[in-house]
Amino acid sequence: MRLGSRFRWHGQTFPGVQGSCKYRGWTRIAAVLLLDERIKADGTHARTWATSAGERLRISDDDGTTGELSLVAVDRVMSRYGRPLDHGIALEGDSLVCGHYRLRRLRYRAAVDAEGRDYLVWERPDGEPVACVAAMATAALRYLTLRLAGERPEESET
Repeated sequence: MRLGSRFRWHGQTFPGVQGSCKYRGWTRIAAVLLLDERIKADGTHARTWATSAGERLRISDDDGTTGELSLVAVDRVMSRYGRPLDHGIALEGDSLVCGHYRLRRLRYRAAVDAEGRDYLVWERPDGEPVACVAAMATAALRYLTLRLAGERPEESET
């Protein structure tokens, strides 16, 4: 395939590979959902992942830090920081089913943005979906998991 000016690439979508591109119109239910990617102070890349564990959401980092939150806690975080999703935005991309909820990572480029941003969308069974900038929501969820892990006694302490 010859690359020319008539081809437009969006985000990290490559030819022949299904990516989280809003123009492709696909949805995939994942077993593990990438919540956020960031660059640490030492220049290394760090990623935060989520998996569903029944009525809990397990959050883990590449460095091995893990923790679990109840879906009620996740719902409160997303309600606090999220805003209702505009009806014109298609719900596409990778998603994770968490009990009766669905957590989705959405790449969206607003008219005022130079490039797209990653959002987390929390879909409730009885309400409209709320969206939040992925970095902000992930930071709040990571903080809660680390805080809860610090309050639990270690196995050697019991």
